[in-house]
Amino acid sequence: MKYSKQRVINKAIPDNNPSGLSDVINFHRNLTVKNVNLSVNINHPFNGDVSINLKGPNGKTVNVLNPTRKGGKNLKTSFTVEDFNGIKSKGKWTIQVIDSGARDSGTLIDWTLDFELANAKKSEIFIVDEKDLVSSQICHQGGTITDLTAHVEIDHGYVGDLILNLTSPSGTTVVIRDKVGGNKKGISQSYNKSVLAKFIGEKSIGKWTMTVNDTMPRDNGVLVAWKLNMVTSVASTPVASASKKGHKDDLTKIEGIGPKINGLLNDGGIFTFAGLANTKVERLQEILDKAGNRYRVHNPGSWPTQSNLAANGKWDELNKLQDELDGGK
Repeated sequence: MKYSKQRVINKAIPDNNPSGLSDVINFHRNLTVKNVNLSVNINHPFNGDVSINLKGPNGKTVNVLNPTRKGGKNLKTSFTVEDFNGIKSKGKWTIQVIDSGARDSGTLIDWTLDFELANAKKSEIFIVDEKDLVSSQICHQGGTITDLTAHVEIDHGYVGDLILNLTSPSGTTVVIRDKVGGNKKGISQSYNKSVLAKFIGEKSIGKWTMTVNDTMPRDNGVLVAWKLNMVTSVASTPVASASKKGHKDDLTKIEGIGPKINGLLNDGGIFTFAGLANTKVERLQEILDKAGNRYRVHNPGSWPTQSNLAANGKWDELNKLQDELDGGK
């Protein structure tokens, strides 16, 4: 069995800091590892300063890259890590990216673990006759849905047996396909908001679930892939106004904003949670873009939503949202 998990985080790697940046992928299946492949996508003006470690759920840490001190921009590559062969896969897999040189700094855009696993009779995407297959993925982007498209690819001997349901984080379920297509051998289809109209106006962030029900015996198949393309806008919830002239909030309490970006926002006239909540994402991206390559890779899409909660003192809700934004670790 082969299995892959990716984390898209767009987080800055601390400059000249031995602690570096750490991130976790949680693996829930408890199978024997035959092979692990680590892929990284890093933006960095001098990649010779970068080192990478991978820690397995057994507590063992493996150094997969040492600093070369040779010049080069960015780092998009893969490493085969044989040291974990034979261990159980379940648990936390932790990447640590260290920038050990001063001046130049970079960003971990995303990283992926590709596993080859033993002792698995079938993959998680196998569609069993007369049973449900449930596949979930997390949307980390906040906002209200204004447009939505779902694309599904399935290999199956008789697609007329299948019922497909899509469920949003709020629990709304839409039947997007109901035993149509007869004896066709596969599905590769997109469904737009004419089918998914119930989701328009809902919040995008959270767990989305695709359920595939094979209603008849004999023919079976696999769920090859499914994805959602969303367009969102920031909710127009009223926010508290600034307490008085000259008041500043600590914007670093917003997930994705560090001290330097806090300063950029201040330079752009944004000093409070209320001000940030009422700023369009396009304007925030413009501020980041003008600051250069180091900052334009950050995604400000959730900042107004987070700031709306902070401005209204909804700290428990903000903490829950930030846990979801950070991958639910």
